[in-house]
Amino acid sequence: MLKTGLGWEHAYDPVEFAQKHGLTLRQAEIVIHANGPSKRKCDLAAPIFLQAMKELAKNRENRSPG
Repeated sequence: MLKTGLGWEHAYDPVEFAQKHGLTLRQAEIVIHANGPSKRKCDLAAPIFLQAMKELAKNRENRSPG
């Protein structure tokens, strides 16, 4: 993940962010990349991301074989 430009020097370390929010390293990288270097935005996005993942898993379980 490229961290260049304004503010990225203050961005979360993906490992730290993953541990803080119970994410995998790849999930943490996705959230950080999607929300930019703002720790506040990333902290707000993490629970939303986790909820979306739960909904996706639930929808996959409920999908009837076609």
